Amino acid sequence: MSSSTINYFIIMEPVTLTAAGIATLIFSEALKEGGKALGKGISEKVAQLLSTIREKFQTAGTEGLLTRAQENPIEKNTAKFQDELETQMQEDEAFANRLQELMTQLKSNETINQIVLKGVEVKGKAKVGDIDLAATRDGSVNQEAVVDAKFGDDLDLGNVNMKA
Repeated sequence: MSSSTINYFIIMEPVTLTAAGIATLIFSEALKEGGKALGKGISEKVAQLLSTIREKFQTAGTEGLLTRAQENPIEKNTAKFQDELETQMQEDEAFANRLQELMTQLKSNETINQIVLKGVEVKGKAKVGDIDLAATRDGSVNQEAVVDAKFGDDLDLGNVNMKA
């Protein structure tokens, strides 16, 4: 029988603010479905984000880009929106900072799911080294080390450390 050793260390890093990231969030399937899948805190932050962008685009005379992309989120429309958003962020530091603040708040309301060794099936002996799970920001964290796993003859599991 063979045995194997697996060592894991996972760290979640904060996401950098980009126009593409904001566009992806705004035009995501969850929002298209009326925010049903989102928690109240997250949907409120997304509404604030949209409101901030709408106000900026109205001031710049480009509010039609957001409306067009929301009503018909095809690649051409979302790309134009994303380009304008990037331009506005580069030209207006206060606007970019406000978007960064809202995105940071959104990320802190989001749940981090960290799962190691899910659905693994090992026949015979298995040796799993130490597992360290760490989330480096605030927010809800779901950490699971061994889920729905099957091991044959013998399992040697190292230390499991979870930090949130």
